[in-house]
Amino acid sequence: MPQSESLRFLFFSDLLGKKVLRADGSLLGRVSDLVAVIGEPYPPVESVVVRLGRKRWQLAWAAVAEVNGAVRLGPEAEPRPAPEAPVADRVRLGEEILDRQIVDIEGAKLVRVNDLHFFESKPQESRSQLRVAHVDISFRGLVRRMGWQPVVDRVVSVVRPASRYLKDESMLPWKLVQPIESSPGRVRVEATKKALASLHPADLAEIMEELDRVHRQVLLERLDVGTAADALEEASPELAAELLEKVEPGKAADILEEMAPDESADVLSELPGERREELLGAMEAPEAREVKELLVYPGNSVGGLMTLDRIQVYPEQTAADAIAEVRRRAEEVPIVHEVFVVDNGGALKGYATLKDLVLSDPYTPVSQFAREPPVTVAVDDRIRDVALAAAKYSLVSVPVVDKLGLLRGIVTVDDILAEVVDAR
Repeated sequence: MPQSESLRFLFFSDLLGKKVLRADGSLLGRVSDLVAVIGEPYPPVESVVVRLGRKRWQLAWAAVAEVNGAVRLGPEAEPRPAPEAPVADRVRLGEEILDRQIVDIEGAKLVRVNDLHFFESKPQESRSQLRVAHVDISFRGLVRRMGWQPVVDRVVSVVRPASRYLKDESMLPWKLVQPIESSPGRVRVEATKKALASLHPADLAEIMEELDRVHRQVLLERLDVGTAADALEEASPELAAELLEKVEPGKAADILEEMAPDESADVLSELPGERREELLGAMEAPEAREVKELLVYPGNSVGGLMTLDRIQVYPEQTAADAIAEVRRRAEEVPIVHEVFVVDNGGALKGYATLKDLVLSDPYTPVSQFAREPPVTVAVDDRIRDVALAAAKYSLVSVPVVDKLGLLRGIVTVDDILAEVVDAR
């Protein structure tokens, strides 16, 4: 650290409630909050909110001349009434962060903020700059907030000197956390979307499950369409339906279109009939048609579990043609294990794995190396039947055919596993 600059660390609890004195020593009030500017890994504190009775003032942190037993202001300090409404790309740390649940991006879990940690730098001949460094999620942080830390620390150090409490420094860097509730603003919205999109969909779904109804909805609104679709695919259909029931129809339809057809059908089946029809009407025609086809099957049947998304080619097409089809539909069918071979009428003739395609001569017709499926299932079969078939033949996906042998869809092993786990 350059000698021209001093550095010290403060907790929010060190500042909260401190007297704020004007340059002449008269009392302006007490610190009730700090306002930080969003957009940097360690956001700078822009202003301090001061309360005196029912009056709330706000003044620039740059007007703070000194912080010791009290917050002392410089002669240029100009208090102004604190705004009632949130300000774009600003966060009121006490009101919006302290005691709230936030998302730990690195740990992919919900945590509660017990205190905030700042670093204060003071360049020579200049006023101090205060920045948010960490959020403190430790029990010791809560004790500090309550004003009991000196007493509790002393007692614990005597009774249990090796206690984890005395070493508990569970602080997360600000850049690795994401508040669920936040002030509006383009910078904040974009940062939130980017941070939440970095989480695995399964972790995001688990976080949603842990939140109450209000905060689940807030979190969903913070997600872009693609991230929301991925997360809701991992959530239970009941939870996804609860969330989408309150989303604007256009956005809800966009999310459903991004989801796999079978997942969309599961969610829509949980919605009231009127809302279901509203969302189907708002969806693009091809996606709505696929979902409607799946909605006719009972949820506990193979038809209710299968997906229509699969790669299929004709017998005369070559290995190169099949690989090109996989590439063409990569966005629609993100996970591909095999390619199914059907005749011009749609009847299932065989399948080829990706390994088969890669190892075959590019100009060889798929009919020459495609193999016959060891088993198929019907749309009205039980889920138990398809689970047993997949286990017996070690299949990644099981083709679903009708009475005429036409390929109607496939059931993938991950969907089978999810059903088995949910049934336990």
